[in-house]
Amino acid sequence: MHELSIACEILEQVMATATEHGATEVKHVTLQIGRLSHTNPEQLSFCFKAIAEDSIAKDADFIVEMIPPSLECECGYTGPIDEKQIQENCGFTSELLAYAAVMDCPICGKHARITGGRELIIKSIEIETENQD
Repeated sequence: MHELSIACEILEQVMATATEHGATEVKHVTLQIGRLSHTNPEQLSFCFKAIAEDSIAKDADFIVEMIPPSLECECGYTGPIDEKQIQENCGFTSELLAYAAVMDCPICGKHARITGGRELIIKSIEIETENQD
């Protein structure tokens, strides 16, 4: 389960940021996770909460925003991939879509490069400090 190692890295970054800003508590951690990242958000949340148990992030809300896959085509199209349409037309499941390197452009039908959906980004960390009211 690679979610544990990812959760450890996230907690390390959260704690470094919290310490740098004199935090007494981490209130919220918001992540953006690409649908193609091979990361299970429920497992990641569970792992984060387990390893944060003895830290100032123990009660933090762990918020996950899923990022849909996107692509870029030589015809100029840049935008999201319609996963439902791809599954219907190609027979791909969401799991198989994660292994695709290119997909067909919804405009011209040519192969287009997948440009998004593999991210795992700490979007925001909300903390509380001693000086807050």
